Amino acid sequence: MAEGEATVIEPLAVEYDSITGIPSEFNEFLPKDCAEFKNWKAAKEGGDVEGAMGAMKIGDDAAEKESKSGKKKKKKNLPMIVLERNTRNKRKCITTISGLDLFGVKLNEAAKMFGKKFASGASVTKNAENKEQIDCQGDFLDQAVELILKQYKEVSKKDIYHVESKKKVPYFPAEVEK
Repeated sequence: MAEGEATVIEPLAVEYDSITGIPSEFNEFLPKDCAEFKNWKAAKEGGDVEGAMGAMKIGDDAAEKESKSGKKKKKKNLPMIVLERNTRNKRKCITTISGLDLFGVKLNEAAKMFGKKFASGASVTKNAENKEQIDCQGDFLDQAVELILKQYKEVSKKDIYHVESKKKVPYFPAEVEK
């Protein structure tokens, strides 16, 4: 071989198992409780291969299992504004307002307005769910609710919730029942 020549490596031909759909050498490492492993094991021991293949369904088994196990019907995901009061350094509070963007409000403009009205710092941050929210320095929970209802007409009283004892409760309980 000359120095200028490169060697060509041919790709390996991988044979997939007809029962499990993965390479044959990995069959024994499948989870013991999955259907593919059970079907492969039955075929390996001389069981009914056709019966094993008939038991398998092509499609999204995870969605079927989820629909069978989760029989509870989820409520419609209605837009809501959630206000939360957090304390830091014993006496200082931060008021967190999330969900305003679901009503078409530009969060940067809203944070600027909150900062001016409350004479405090207000900024747009991301929470753990990677959704944007407004953090205002200070305890402005009640004033923020009044300002939101006054400034944004598309927000109604039944759309506003606050966190109390780590539970989300309606800010105006009488309005939600109607």
